[in-house]
Amino acid sequence: MRLKIFPWLGQEFVSLSWENSSAGTVEEETRAIFELFSKQLKQLGLSLDHTVRTRMFTLDMETWSAANQERRRILSGKARSVSSSHIWPPRLGPKARVTVDLLAMFPPASGEGKVLKEYDPETIVLRRMNWGELLFLSGVTDMTHVMFDEQFPVIIKRLTDTLTDGGGSWDKVMRASFFLHHEEKLACLRDCFAKAVTAKIPSLEYTFVGTRQGKRLEIELTARLA
Repeated sequence: MRLKIFPWLGQEFVSLSWENSSAGTVEEETRAIFELFSKQLKQLGLSLDHTVRTRMFTLDMETWSAANQERRRILSGKARSVSSSHIWPPRLGPKARVTVDLLAMFPPASGEGKVLKEYDPETIVLRRMNWGELLFLSGVTDMTHVMFDEQFPVIIKRLTDTLTDGGGSWDKVMRASFFLHHEEKLACLRDCFAKAVTAKIPSLEYTFVGTRQGKRLEIELTARLA
């Protein structure tokens, strides 16, 4: 398991990443990953309830569906958190069907708890989460259009609306994480984003992913409201 503890945005975070073998069902494989995470967090005085974000990469669509359902079951109640999920076999080891990146946060000194906002109607994905002075958005995509040029403005509009709903704005975004379909051009994404968002975001990160339900792009955001 890969473990990193680091300060960021006035808080302390724990980053965990792992994948399991393909023995058993996809649900069992997913559950084993989170059980390992839970044990590691416990050693640090934390639990899955302190999860703020997870990213999942899977082998194929069938695996994606089963693993997402299991993740939703595991990360429920106080463990509910923002997320994204992608099909991208190159991210996996030779025998794995699922890999998960988990980000947990030590509680803010203020003692505030998580404030969650679901989509209406509710989906498997949490819309946003406020915790202390930070605002976390799940990955946002668009599957109502076919082309990147059509999907991009829809995604930006949805992100803008969710930032506003959570008390934030693009000026308060500290990191934008882009998951771009591997057939698209990174230079095009950068150009489109620079024209759409004039705010200076300190951290921009890019990952290439595969096909899922026609999406060409997904974007996650993390903002600091103070």
